[in-house]
Amino acid sequence: MAKSKSTSKKGATTGGQQLEYPIIGKSKVVQHMIKQIKRLAKGNDDVLIIGEAGVGKGAIGRNIHTEQTDGDPNVPLTSINLAVIDDKELGSVLFGYEQGSAGYPNTSRRGIIQASQGGTVLVEEVEEASLRNQMKILKFIKERQVKREGGSKKEEVDVRLIITAKDNPEELSEKNKILKELADELSSFERIEVPPLREHPEDVPMLVEHFTREACSELGIEEPVIDINAIDVLVRQRWKENIRELKSVIDRSVLFSTGGMFTLPPELTDEKTEVVKMINNILTGQEFEINKSLDIIERGIVERALERFGFNQSKAAQFLGMTEQTLRYRLKRLGIVPSRSRGG
Repeated sequence: MAKSKSTSKKGATTGGQQLEYPIIGKSKVVQHMIKQIKRLAKGNDDVLIIGEAGVGKGAIGRNIHTEQTDGDPNVPLTSINLAVIDDKELGSVLFGYEQGSAGYPNTSRRGIIQASQGGTVLVEEVEEASLRNQMKILKFIKERQVKREGGSKKEEVDVRLIITAKDNPEELSEKNKILKELADELSSFERIEVPPLREHPEDVPMLVEHFTREACSELGIEEPVIDINAIDVLVRQRWKENIRELKSVIDRSVLFSTGGMFTLPPELTDEKTEVVKMINNILTGQEFEINKSLDIIERGIVERALERFGFNQSKAAQFLGMTEQTLRYRLKRLGIVPSRSRGG
């Protein structure tokens, strides 16, 4: 595949680097990923990108292609996410179909691999394909030939493959999520391992600023002031769905924000959050409603105690060092429903 030398407009700056799809952060792991993208863009080897859901594997794959081609729109990039496509349709989407084949009596069509001749095919979440379709993908990796569904003719295709997965091929194979033969083939690809957001929380403030700016731009509103309390809360989250989850929270926070102040969604305000907020406000001389904050803290403590003892009020009261009568008074004052069904 020839590398284009045309020029293109690049994306956001990330620690001195520019990429079409911004990789935000100044941590060592993020800067290492950017260097890997730049290095892989100089070659044409197939690439495997490994990381949990929501870490930005697709953006990394697109960056490799864009950097390699200098953003030339004439060099094709096609992508498919196997987690969101009907597995029954995967073969025809990847490889195309011939007129008269099952379900396609009147037309024939190229698949995305043929459409990417001379370019890049990005296949996301390969472990989501059925074993039958994994066999087809494996066969293409080895032969670099396409045979349309319902057809008999094979066509050689010159494309660069960028494949993403949530785990190492070896681990996926042991869990019977991908074929061992496919795992062996993927193990020979160039590899980028993307760490979860919880392993580089120092990048959260930059991500918050970026997503806030992005959301406000889309809505056509002024950016709210993001105070240290909100940043502290966001940095301490585990982010099970990584950057994707953080972006969703920021988008909602922008909608909650009023009076020019950044406001987190209610579910991120708990007793630990409130303690941090109180301490920061005291240290910085900012005003706050102490009774309201103390109620939030007390509510969180009481709810956790109830949950720990299976909503047994007698045991929870003893644990908290108070009588059952006092506990019942506090439950009523704080508006706590003392049962498993309170969330229903």
